[in-house]
Amino acid sequence: MHIVFSDLDGTLLDHHTYSHEGSRRGIELLRERRIPLVLVSSKTVREMEHIHRELRLDAPLIFENGGGIALPAEQSPAGTTFAIEYIGARADQLRQSLDLLGECIDRPIRTLPDMTVDEIIERTGLARDDALLARDRATSIPFVILSGEDLDRDAVKRINGELEAHDLALTKGGRFYHLCSRNANKGSAVPRIVQYYRRTGQVERIVSVGIGDSENDISLLKAVDRAFLVKRGDGTSLAVDFEVHRTEGIGPEGFTEAIESVFGELSR
Repeated sequence: MHIVFSDLDGTLLDHHTYSHEGSRRGIELLRERRIPLVLVSSKTVREMEHIHRELRLDAPLIFENGGGIALPAEQSPAGTTFAIEYIGARADQLRQSLDLLGECIDRPIRTLPDMTVDEIIERTGLARDDALLARDRATSIPFVILSGEDLDRDAVKRINGELEAHDLALTKGGRFYHLCSRNANKGSAVPRIVQYYRRTGQVERIVSVGIGDSENDISLLKAVDRAFLVKRGDGTSLAVDFEVHRTEGIGPEGFTEAIESVFGELSR
C-alpha cells in the first residue's frame, strides 16, 4: 500500500492563487488508484477541512505543522467528520512563551492571531472567511518579523538551540515563521497516520511518499520512504542535506510530476 503526504501552499496549491488546477491530474491519478492523499499543512484544521471537501478526499489531515492530526470518524454526503488528536502544546500555552521568543529573535514580531483580518488578507491573499479561520490557531503561533528581515539557517539553528530547553521550536513556512512544540512537526505526525492505516486496513507493508517545498516540510520529507521537493515560484529549490527527488515543475505542476514519477514507475 502507498500513502502520499503532501504540503499545501506552494506544493499542491499555487503559492499566490491557492489554485489546485496544476495538481488536478496528480490528484485524479491517486483517486483512480485508491491511494490515500494526506494533506499536511501549517493551516488550521478548519481551513483544511474546506480544502479536503473541495478535493473530495477521505484521508486524514495533518494540521498546524504537525501540531495535530484529524482522523476520519464518519463519512456523509456533506463530507468527512474528523476526530482531532493534538500532538503539540495548545496555542494558549505557546502564547505564554512569546516574550521568550522575542528575546531569542531580538527583533519585534507580530503574531497572526494578533493581526486584523485585513492585515491577514493583505499578507496572504486569502478570502475573508479563510483569513478568519487562519487566525483561530489551536496548536501553533505563526508570526512575522516586522522589519521584514529573513532569518538564515544559522540564526534559526541558534534560536532553536535556545528554545529547546523549553520544549519549543521555530520553523519557517512560505509566508510566516511558526512557534510550535519541539516534538510536534510534520514528520512526527507521519508514523501516526501510517499506524492509522495499519490499524484500520490491516496493512503491514506501507510505502510513504512525501512532497513539499519549504523549510517546514523538511521533517516530513525525512520521515517518508520517497521524498520529493517541488520548485518554488522563483524557480529555486530548497537546499537540503539528504536524498530527495527534485521536480522540474513549480508548485502544483511539480506535485503532479512527482505523482506521475512514482506511479509511472509502478506501472512499468
